[in-house]
Amino acid sequence: MQTRTDQPIGGPSARSRPTTPASTAPPPATLRRVGRDTLIYGGAFVLSKFISFLMLPIYTRYLTPADYGTLQLITTTLDAVEIFAGAGLVSGIFYLFHKADTEGDRRAVLSSAFVVMLTSYCAAGVVAYGAAPFMAGRVLGGAGDAGLLRIAAVSLALSCATVVPLAYLQVSGAAIGFVAASVGRLLLQVVLNVYFLVVLGLGVKAVLLSTLLTNLVIGGGLVAYFIRRVGLHVSWPNARALLRFGVPLVAVQVGTFIATFGDRYFLKAAADTSVVGVYALAYQFGFLLAALGSVPFEKVWEPARFAIAKRPDRDDVFARSFVYYNVLLLTVAVGIVLFVHDVLRIMAAPAYWGAASLVPVILIAIVLQSWTPVHNLGIMMRERTELITWANWAAAAVALGGYAWLIPRYLGLGAAVATVLAYAVRAIMVYVLSQRLWPVAYRWGPILRLLGLATAVTVARSAVPATTPLLSSIVGSVVLLVAYGVGVLYAGVLSREERDALYRAVRSPHTSFVNLLTRS
Repeated sequence: MQTRTDQPIGGPSARSRPTTPASTAPPPATLRRVGRDTLIYGGAFVLSKFISFLMLPIYTRYLTPADYGTLQLITTTLDAVEIFAGAGLVSGIFYLFHKADTEGDRRAVLSSAFVVMLTSYCAAGVVAYGAAPFMAGRVLGGAGDAGLLRIAAVSLALSCATVVPLAYLQVSGAAIGFVAASVGRLLLQVVLNVYFLVVLGLGVKAVLLSTLLTNLVIGGGLVAYFIRRVGLHVSWPNARALLRFGVPLVAVQVGTFIATFGDRYFLKAAADTSVVGVYALAYQFGFLLAALGSVPFEKVWEPARFAIAKRPDRDDVFARSFVYYNVLLLTVAVGIVLFVHDVLRIMAAPAYWGAASLVPVILIAIVLQSWTPVHNLGIMMRERTELITWANWAAAAVALGGYAWLIPRYLGLGAAVATVLAYAVRAIMVYVLSQRLWPVAYRWGPILRLLGLATAVTVARSAVPATTPLLSSIVGSVVLLVAYGVGVLYAGVLSREERDALYRAVRSPHTSFVNLLTRS
């Protein structure tokens, strides 16, 4: 263990123990705990997305598509700034925390990370605040919106108050505390959004102000809790280790950012913020698929797959798990495709209804994106993570070419197709490279049948005229969803054994998943 050279902040008293001593030791990584915490995190994530989804009627009635597009461009631009502020350092916190052997070393990792990220986020916020007129001119097309970017810049600086304390709750096993803070932040922001947007009529500024105030209030409480439990001092060796680990990830994040969000800027250049707003709304349904179909699975799969890799029947478990995963993922995707037209007619203003035609293409991209972290196992097992960087940058290059060629001709549809092409390149590269390093015998037959069913249902839904009465449209979508479900059960996607396992999983998802991982 390297000798620590801690430097207190604020004088000798800063070296003292926290007011309320608390162990930072990580809890035992049992599969039962993984399953329990996955249900907690997954349930909270789904709840947060559901609450956000319920805000769509307000957003789409009190914000025009141009307003919504402006908001999207502002938040996307500050997300890009956050990458360089050190958003990727959180992975380094997890790595260094688990590498530490003693209570003191773990505290040093957490506290040093807080100081480093506080400094970097505040510096990024100051730069963004000063550069707001320039960014407004380049991104929004006028310096008159610089005030909105300045609000977002201050909010970015304050967001650092939540990043490390929430990471501390995760590594210390306080899943309920993490969820309480996250959901509390969301609820406060929703209340402020309604007040500023509906009551005061502040437009785009309403959403930005509510984010700023939420970061201030919730962040202040989290920082007070963090300092009381962990203390405040900096260990320069840990700070340097954190930077060595996290800074190279910036390149990965930049590539991912270009492939995911770069299309907004091309749409603004080719058309206007209204087109960006409609496209951004369509993308919300893609994020909904990720929230309901992939994130809960990934939270349990990420730590569990390395344990499965040591088993003699690993190929069978990996193959079955991938089939189950796609049953979940594609079923959610089909449900979104079938009902998105009806949902928009109910929840959104007519100016946004055109988003429905973009959703199926965006969902294809999200499915490809969801496959990639599952198929990178060989790369991870052989510790060749630089290959993931190459795949991300290849996807970014394809995305940029697609944006430049397709968006001027087809606008939102061109952006969606370019995203699909980029994600397909990344998914194929990761799969091929990973299979060469550490092959896994996946069963693609059931996956192809599942994709065929999903495609057939999507084509059938597209034949329904947009002028169909709402009730008739909903009934037709329900019929198609039932037909899809029957096909999944009896068209060769699942074996009898797998159908029985699925029935058990529906009745008791936690127990079934743990049994899947632990049975020999």
